[in-house]
Amino acid sequence: MFGRILSVGLIACAMAALSNLATILVTARIAVHGAAAVAAYGISARLEFLIVPLAFGVGSALTALVGRAAGAGDWQTARRTAWAGGLLALALTGPFGLLVSLYPGATARLFASDPEVVLIATSALGYVGPAMPAFGVGMALYFAAMGAGRMRWPVAAALSRLVLAVGGGWLLGDALGWGLEGQFLAVALGITSYGAINAAAVRRGVWGSR
Repeated sequence: MFGRILSVGLIACAMAALSNLATILVTARIAVHGAAAVAAYGISARLEFLIVPLAFGVGSALTALVGRAAGAGDWQTARRTAWAGGLLALALTGPFGLLVSLYPGATARLFASDPEVVLIATSALGYVGPAMPAFGVGMALYFAAMGAGRMRWPVAAALSRLVLAVGGGWLLGDALGWGLEGQFLAVALGITSYGAINAAAVRRGVWGSR
């Protein structure tokens, strides 16, 4: 029983560490652009973390509901429940991401008054805002995956986010010379990849009897 519990619980702990590690490493990369850039990215990261409790409100229920269906061998209901929860998470986080995308400057001014910080944060939110709904859906389906006991794809999703945000930031920001714009685009791509991979996992070939 401990093996079955820890095969999900330990992986979930590691994934939380990966999420924070991505933010730390991106912050370290942005630090070379100065304190204003770090403060601006902090606004973007703060809004990203605000998505977590919204998704958790759906995801905590999904873990139990999907786990019950999966435990009974009813994988069709498990997948249907996961998708219902994912769509509900999208309904909750979509308007939030839309507002940030449409009004990045106004959003930035809610958190900062320094003109340079607001300018950089507006650029960051312009990239990250459209990706926030994908993050919400990915978080909800990650909780659903815990109930299903199918954690390989969520791990792949978390790793893809880390690689794209950090490695993609180096490629776009440094190698291609796009600077902060490239780094912010890489962060958005990493968040989008996280949601897309978690969504791709909820299908018959992955969530089924074995």
